[in-house]
Amino acid sequence: LVNKVMHYIYRSYLEMERRLKVYVYEEGELPIVHDGPCKDIYTTEGRFIQEIEQGKKSKFRTRDPNLAHLFFMPFSVTWMVKYLYTPKSYNLKPLQDFVSDYIRVVSTKHPFWNKTQGADHFMLSCHDWVCFL
Repeated sequence: LVNKVMHYIYRSYLEMERRLKVYVYEEGELPIVHDGPCKDIYTTEGRFIQEIEQGKKSKFRTRDPNLAHLFFMPFSVTWMVKYLYTPKSYNLKPLQDFVSDYIRVVSTKHPFWNKTQGADHFMLSCHDWVCFL
């Protein structure tokens, strides 16, 4: 039974690799959007953004939003904290405002947000700051 389940999971994974398509929004500017750290403990965030945006062989990315299953908002929470947060201020408003503004721009400019009220949209964060956004 375990072998059958593992075989099914493996086949499902291969099918997901073949079919899954992610649309990456082009809105936003460096340094907070379209970039992320690729060193230190937050590398996962930066590497994902870099690979999905710049990877020449990204089999998951589509430039046609009509083909997308998921929509990626490519902002870096690590860079948001670095550039927008004042240390020890405990003021999260600048971070929350940035995310709200980004979503407002995307949802106003693109009809894809409104199809599911953002349920098929995602961002990536590899640390606890996202809990506060």
